[in-house]
Amino acid sequence: MNTITFETAWKYGGHLMWVLAFFSVMELATILYLWISQRRGAVLPDGLARIKAASDPAAEGGRIATALYAAVDWLADIAAIAPLVGLLGTVLGMFQAFGGIAADVTAGAKPVVLAQGVSQAIVTTIFGLAVAIPALVFHAFFRRRAAKRIAELEEKADEISA
Repeated sequence: MNTITFETAWKYGGHLMWVLAFFSVMELATILYLWISQRRGAVLPDGLARIKAASDPAAEGGRIATALYAAVDWLADIAAIAPLVGLLGTVLGMFQAFGGIAADVTAGAKPVVLAQGVSQAIVTTIFGLAVAIPALVFHAFFRRRAAKRIAELEEKADEISA
């Protein structure tokens, strides 16, 4: 059985692999940021202080909620875009494969010409999904965590105002 190394897969994927790598780094950075910024200790004391000091506490609470959800949306964006980049690689790979066959039809289609394009199609699809699936999972996790933090903040604000 012939195994494909990461380096070989990267070469098969072409230039779109750099785009997927960028999204992967952005995803990891966003996850780390959310992990730290959505801690109970990070949201509640700061959020409560801002709500207490605000002239309109409800509006300030809304701004805090919007800020918490806005950062989470980055993961949804990555989860939506990464598979499309993989799909673009699929289309380009198929175009390369069939274009190579059409150009070489007189000499008989060489399997290597077809295999190169199909390899790009498969690799970019795999990597696009490999970036998107964890982004979607973490998006769901952090969206729920943000909702929980907002509920906790509202509860504490109600306790203070009562």
